Parts: sequence; structure tokens; C-alpha cells
Amino acid sequence: MRRWLNMIAARQLVRRVALDAGLHAAAGLADLMPQMKRRMAGTRLIEDLEYACHGGHALRLDILQPAGPGPHPVLVYLHGGAFAIGSKRTHRALAAVYASWGYLVCNVDYRLAPQHRFPAALEDACAAWSWAADHVAAYGGDSQRMALAGESAGANLALSVLLACCTPRPEPFAARLFKRGVRPVAALLYCGFLQTSAPARYRRNGVSALAARVARDAARSYLGASFDQPGPGQALADPLCVVEAMQPPATLPPLFIAAGLADPVTADSQRLEVALDRLRSPCSAHYYAGEVHAFHVMFWRANAIRCWRDSLGFLQEALPLSLQPGPDLPS
Repeated sequence: MRRWLNMIAARQLVRRVALDAGLHAAAGLADLMPQMKRRMAGTRLIEDLEYACHGGHALRLDILQPAGPGPHPVLVYLHGGAFAIGSKRTHRALAAVYASWGYLVCNVDYRLAPQHRFPAALEDACAAWSWAADHVAAYGGDSQRMALAGESAGANLALSVLLACCTPRPEPFAARLFKRGVRPVAALLYCGFLQTSAPARYRRNGVSALAARVARDAARSYLGASFDQPGPGQALADPLCVVEAMQPPATLPPLFIAAGLADPVTADSQRLEVALDRLRSPCSAHYYAGEVHAFHVMFWRANAIRCWRDSLGFLQEALPLSLQPGPDLPS
């Protein structure tokens, strides 16, 4: 049995390494694209700022500073990758879109599973939010106008940070953030993987065996042996369930939700929309017919362009710029 489990773990490791290498290679190619060069032309990239340290290992983020004098509204961006792959480097092209509109973006690296299981990634995301509140003014940001954004696992982290900021929680890292009192003005959640535990629900929902296996592997990687049923202190691995358990009225800021209707995890976004409606909490939910997981990163697709336009429309209301944003949308 142990040998069999070791073989499975080895295959998963090879798959993670290959996927991560592919993401980083794609990010390098994206830098060469005319659209990326255009977006970055007026943006100052400040790399590898240390926002925390864990076990002697520095945790870093990049700042994408837009043109203009500021102070700029701020987006803290948390990348996706099933909690196990990806980095601020692989998702720079997404962060650059917001910067091209005039938002100062903190693009965050965090510890990855399975080497670092829950709550490591969330602790890091909370630390990055706290660092941003203390330091963005030095880079032209407005710490009174800060929002969160993330896709897939990053949306999970963004929603969990929002809950830590806005609701009293027992987890020490969440309690510290709530006590600080720096509340997000808004959050944007793309293709959210918002309940990590109980991945067997995907098979019951009729998704493909491959998609169900990916969800199961992500849950096991992030939560360990308790992936089927969260253990004590793991509630914020399932921020969707936390919101569903809340009672009205809610104290949450406006949320933007985007998901493709061919995405196996879209049910999480739909459940969140229902929960927010019950709580009478502001929510702008958008679903795109025929689109798969993380479709918005495929900038050339019509629905991806539509999604980014919807994002900009939401941000202009929730986190308005002092100047009108330029027309630079993914294309």
C-alpha cells in the first residue's frame, strides 16, 4: 500500500512540475506579445518586495505602478493554480491589465501546497494585505481604497482574506487582520474554487472524471488527510461555506463574480451568488456561455474581452479612479 501511495505521489509531483514549468514558459512568451508590451509601457514594475518571512524564507510580491501621480486605488492580486503551482510571474499579464487601467497592483507570491498545507497560503495572503495597507502609500497607492482580486484558488484566498478583514474569526491570523480594521472596498473573484473540501461533490454534479480528479488532488494537496471533511481550524479553506452559514444582514463589501458555464467549479460561484443575495450583500455576478475554467486568461476570446469589460465596469463603480481609465482591454 505504501509503495502504491508513493507512486501516486510521484506522478502528482511530476504533473505539478510540468504544469508549473509550462505556466512559466507561457508567461515568458506573453511578455513578447505586443499587447503586453503596450500595457507595460506606462507601468513601472517593482519586483520582489519582501512582505513577510517564514522559516527564514522571504515571501515576496511585485508592485505594478501605473502612470500618473496618484494616489492610485490598490488591487491585491492572488494568483490561481490549485494552491500548488503558479506564481506572481505566471500571472503578471493579468495584473498588468489592472495597472493599465490606473490601479496600483500588488501581485503576490505565497507558499504552495503540498509542501505548505493550509493555512500557509492564507496566512501569507493575509500578511500581504497587511503589508499593502502599511506600505502602498510609499509607491503611490491609496491605503484607504484597496480591493482584492484572484482566480480559481486565488479567488478562494481573496474571499477568505475578505472574510478575515470583515468578520470576527477565531483563527489568530484572521483575528489580527480584523483588529487592524483595513477593510477591502471590493473583491473580484474569477472562476472561484471556493470550497476546497468534499471534492466528491463534483462527481455527484456530473462533471468529468478528469475534472473530479483534479479537484480531489487539489483538496488533498491543500488540506492533507482531512480533505474530505475539514478539521478544526480549517473553516477558511471553504470560504463559500462560511458565507453560506452567515446570517443577514451581512457586513461584506461588493463582490464581482465571473465564471464560465462549462467550468466544473462554476457551481461554487453560483452558490456564492445565492448566499450573498440571501444576505442582502451587493454582488455583480456574470456567467459566460460555453466557457471553461480560467477562460478570461485567453485574451483573444470574445467572452474573455467581455469579462474584462464587465470587470472594469464593476471597478469603476466600486473603486473609481480619479482619472478615466484608458481603453486598453485584452484583445
